[in-house]
Amino acid sequence: MRQIWLAKLTRALLYFAVALIALLLMGLYGVPALRQLLFGMYELADASGVPLAMAFFTAMGLLALWILLELIGILRTVDTDPFVPRNVLALFRIGCAAEAAGLAFFASCFIHPTFMMAVSALVMALCGLFALVLCQVFRRAVEYKQENDLTI
Repeated sequence: MRQIWLAKLTRALLYFAVALIALLLMGLYGVPALRQLLFGMYELADASGVPLAMAFFTAMGLLALWILLELIGILRTVDTDPFVPRNVLALFRIGCAAEAAGLAFFASCFIHPTFMMAVSALVMALCGLFALVLCQVFRRAVEYKQENDLTI
């Protein structure tokens, strides 16, 4: 019973994060006050860095949405059978997306160096590596499961 409660709570938090990121992305383009607040936080007073910053925030937001949607897809299989080839592929895509985000944050450290950009680069790189390792674990579990299904 406790595991079902934990899966439901995790799923609710993932849906909340998807909604929040989607609202922030829409607000970035639709609400000028939010855009000014965001650019003020990153000290982008002149207009020269705004297009690059908009592209960066959009790309990172879309990558975050993609990762969250893949996680929701994986979480749907927890109640039945999580060791399926679709989850292996999802974990691989999550790892690649997180590594891409880590590289983007690392590159942004040279353009606009902040402590948070460096921390974000490190966190995304580690999360990407974790997802890629977990992908290999799931791949092995799927192989064992398929072999076991054939022997019975």
